[in-house]
Amino acid sequence: MKKSHLTLAAAFAGLAIAIPLIVLLFTAPASRGTPHDLPIGVVGPAPAVAQVTDRLAQERPGGFEVTAYASADELIAATRDRAVYGGVVLGAEPRAVTATGASPVVAPIITQLATAGAQGKQVQVTDVAPPSADDPRGAGFGSMVMPVFLSGMVLALATVMIGGHPKIVAVALPIGAGVVGAAAVGAAMWIGVLPGGFWAQWLAMSAGMLAIGATVAGLVQLAGTKGIGPAALLFMLVGMPLAGIAAPPEFLPHVWGVLGQCLPIGATGTALRSAAFFAPDAIVGAGAGAAFAVLGAWIAVGYGLLVIGAARHRAPAGGAPSGGRTRADAPEPAAASA
Repeated sequence: MKKSHLTLAAAFAGLAIAIPLIVLLFTAPASRGTPHDLPIGVVGPAPAVAQVTDRLAQERPGGFEVTAYASADELIAATRDRAVYGGVVLGAEPRAVTATGASPVVAPIITQLATAGAQGKQVQVTDVAPPSADDPRGAGFGSMVMPVFLSGMVLALATVMIGGHPKIVAVALPIGAGVVGAAAVGAAMWIGVLPGGFWAQWLAMSAGMLAIGATVAGLVQLAGTKGIGPAALLFMLVGMPLAGIAAPPEFLPHVWGVLGQCLPIGATGTALRSAAFFAPDAIVGAGAGAAFAVLGAWIAVGYGLLVIGAARHRAPAGGAPSGGRTRADAPEPAAASA
């Protein structure tokens, strides 16, 4: 058997192993996800709250993190601040406090919990973050993950390949992210997927694109076109299924949920969701502080890689006048393709 035949057979074997793993990575969280320490609130007499907490612990061990609140107003405030996903008000007038905008998956669960504890009474539902009328199931919002990834990747490659000089790349990246982010948010608002204010949603979207774009541009500057592969592997194959957008991060095992929120797509999803549903009068939505910190860290990493890559590939001056442009000023991708 020829060597090429053996190589082809090995490639097929590798794909037969890798593709099922990728399929499981994308489908398992959606099809088999269950709550893990999902924060909810309960309002009512202490014995009733204890009874609900014990029942949840028995039915779904480790599934819920229950916090008692003194009144329905406090529970509603905590839900709007994204401290909890909602909760149950026990008593003569049982109520379910939900936030469909926080998670269309969790809102029905809370309503079911309220109905189970109402003992046949009519349950009033208060949705403090209702979904968009044009996207009631949140499917459109969940589908925005891929555009964020693709926009960041294309933005990075176009900026590096066309802009060339690292200084031009460094300046052009945030401008490009701002322009593309504005266009993406405008389109999503036009079709009714994003119901929030423009500027808060633009900031979240543009920061996400810049976090991906800066990191990819830095890797390309450092390692040439070989830097694209690790970025795609990390951001798409790992980051997308762990992003916690279709279902919340608490539906993943704890370590995977945390990892997903530490990657740009997961952080962008959280920041954008807060901007869309929890930022009535603010530029940063409730509960988005950690997400923006993550995005800022990735942007810093990307710019750090740009600096390191430019310094690493800068050839000796070779007698060129001080401040003169040398071949080393050309971007690494152009040099690699030469």
